[in-house]
Amino acid sequence: MLGWRYGDGDKRMNRDQSKKQDPMNQAQRAAEITLQMKLHNNYFYLSSDETDESLLALPCLRVRIEHPDGRSRIYPVYRQNAMIYGELSDYIKHHGCACCSLTSVLAAMRRSLSQNMPQDTITQVEKTRLPRWEYEKNYDKPLSRQMPVSLYGISQILQKESISCRLVASFDRQEAMEIIDRHLSSGNPVIFETSRIRYRNRMIVSLNDRRYAGSYHTMVMLGYDSRKRVICADSADRDWAGQRQRLKRAELSELMNYMFPQKNTEDNRVYFHKRKNNGGFILVYAWERLDNMIQKNIDKMNFIP
Repeated sequence: MLGWRYGDGDKRMNRDQSKKQDPMNQAQRAAEITLQMKLHNNYFYLSSDETDESLLALPCLRVRIEHPDGRSRIYPVYRQNAMIYGELSDYIKHHGCACCSLTSVLAAMRRSLSQNMPQDTITQVEKTRLPRWEYEKNYDKPLSRQMPVSLYGISQILQKESISCRLVASFDRQEAMEIIDRHLSSGNPVIFETSRIRYRNRMIVSLNDRRYAGSYHTMVMLGYDSRKRVICADSADRDWAGQRQRLKRAELSELMNYMFPQKNTEDNRVYFHKRKNNGGFILVYAWERLDNMIQKNIDKMNFIP
């Protein structure tokens, strides 16, 4: 999803060769930070002590989010270009934002998947939770033509893992920002997609703004910080982010400028196809459902079951 060209058109991914060949122990490649959920002015924000910024550029950052009631969830945030994913390292480097985002949410929500790395998500979860013919059709192609799992595909996997979620495909920007704001304020994460097209007040102002995507890019909004900026789990490195790579912070309004709705809402492909067949965001209920008033508002929007 990072806008690239691959010269070896005959190179194919071996789906069953995803062993962790990197000699470095996973514990040495990962660090853990803790974010505590705190309530302020009717919204939850994620608070933490001063974090060593060098930790935020490691191949894997484990983000522990602690709920006020004592529960906690750990989101592992992987770096796409870390080249620690065995035979799938090239694929994940170029197309891995969606599977990295999915890996983070699955690990946080399902103890049985908490140790999975992105290559495990592809060879184990995608392979068993998505239609076999679509899986094989995608990964039998040359590497340059293999696509990441779509937001629709992610939502299907989450539902088959009994993780409560709602895929919002088509949306009005202002209404979507209000829904996402309420969802994040309740302490729940959002999986979302950006592109290099930037909007302002519903108008396109740039066709090639690569701040959040080389072409298309999937990330996870974990919640708000104390200044009500969105904390994003991001698998990609951006020059502007310096050392703060795995967790980036931005105003929700800024992120909305790079998000886009799905135009063809009848499409149910589980792998990325074209812009009009993709887009939107997924509301994930990590802790609990929203109250009835919020639920009524989001039910008016265009969901794909």
